[in-house]
Amino acid sequence: MLLPHTIRVEAYTPSHAAAWDALVATSANGPFLFARPFMDYHQDRFIDQSWLIWQGTKLRAIFVAAVARDTTTPTTLVAHPGLTYGGLVTVAGVKYAELVIMLDLLRSAWCTAGFQQLLVRPVPRVFCRLHSESFPFWLHQQGAVLSNRELISVVDLSQPVRIGTWRRGNLRKARRHGVVVQQASVQEYAAFWQLLTANLLATYNCQPVHTLAEISGLRDQNPGHLELWVAYVGEEMVAGVLVFQDIRQGFAHTQYIAGSPRGKQVGAVDAVLTHLIQEKPASFKRLSFGTSTKQGTGTVNAGLLNQKEGFGATTEVLDTYLLDLGNS
Repeated sequence: MLLPHTIRVEAYTPSHAAAWDALVATSANGPFLFARPFMDYHQDRFIDQSWLIWQGTKLRAIFVAAVARDTTTPTTLVAHPGLTYGGLVTVAGVKYAELVIMLDLLRSAWCTAGFQQLLVRPVPRVFCRLHSESFPFWLHQQGAVLSNRELISVVDLSQPVRIGTWRRGNLRKARRHGVVVQQASVQEYAAFWQLLTANLLATYNCQPVHTLAEISGLRDQNPGHLELWVAYVGEEMVAGVLVFQDIRQGFAHTQYIAGSPRGKQVGAVDAVLTHLIQEKPASFKRLSFGTSTKQGTGTVNAGLLNQKEGFGATTEVLDTYLLDLGNS
C-alpha cells in the first residue's frame, strides 16, 4: 500500500516540459492535445495552472488546468478553459487507492493556491487508450455536481460500419458528379480555410475557433497529428475535413467539417467522411465526430446528430463537474 508521504504534487513550470511530454506520450489517457507544443500555443490567453504528481523521482500523473487571463472568476480552476477537456492524466496501472491519495493532495494544493472551485471536464472515453471512471467517481465522492452533459458521436472503427440510406444516396450523387477525395497538401490549407470561414459565416455567423496561422502552427509543431482531407470537383475544392488524430490513444477526431454550396449539392462532405471511415481503421480504433449539443446548454442539435448517426455513430457523453473545494 502506498503511503501518502511517498507521493508529492508540484505546480507545473516550463522546466518540467520534457518530463510532462514524456508522461503524455506514454500515458493511459493523455491525448496529444496535452503535449506542451499543443497546449502552449495559446498561452497568451491562459495562465497555466497545471500540476505534476510524483512518486519519488517518477512522474506518475499530471493534472491539466488553467485560468483564462480575462476571467471574472479567478478563484475557479478550470480543466481546461482552452481545450474541450482536461484534468487527470496517469500512467497505466494506477490503482484507485493511489489515485485517491494523488487527488487529495492536489485538492489541498489547490486550496493553498487560493482556488475555491474546480470546474473539470475529464477526458472522454473516445480519446483514451485505457479508459477509467475512477476520477469521476472520486469527484462524486467529494460532492461534485454534474453541471453539464454533452453528447459525442463516435464510430467504432473496429466493427463493420453501416452507412445509412440518406448518406448512401449522397455518396451516389458524389460519384455521379466526379467528386475526388484526397489528403491535402500544406498549400491547400489556405483554400480550405477560406471555404470553412465562408461556410461558418453563412450558417452560424461566426468564425473558426482557430486562425489559419494557428492551425498551421499546430500542424507543424505536432507532426502526424493533424490531417486535412479535401474533395474536388474538377479543379474546385468543394469540401474538406480537418482531423486531429492520435495513433497511440487510438482515435481520429473531425475538428472542422465544411462544404461549399456546390459541395453540399453534390454530397462532397459525405464522400470525405466515408473515405475517412474506410481509410482510418488500419491505424485507429475510433472516429469522433465531436459534440451534437449546443455548448453549455445540453440541448441536442437533432439534425446534426442524425447526420452523424447516418455514418454509424453512437453516442457517448462529455461531462462537466463543479467541485466546491471548501467541502469534502
